[in-house]
Amino acid sequence: METLDVRGLPHSERPQLILKKLEELGELELIVEVKPVPVITMLESRGYTCEAEQSGGAWRVRIRKKQG
Repeated sequence: METLDVRGLPHSERPQLILKKLEELGELELIVEVKPVPVITMLESRGYTCEAEQSGGAWRVRIRKKQG
């Protein structure tokens, strides 16, 4: 699973970049400063599953397309 670290990027640029990477790869591990609840909600509404955990001062979110 590829890792995408978006810490430091403007919040307005993140959703587009995340969606582009997911279209290319199908799954992704995202690293962010805080739990990205709005992004998780948006991704789940588009058919992805998201598992978030805090690790070393950052949040890691594993994103995969739902099976089915």
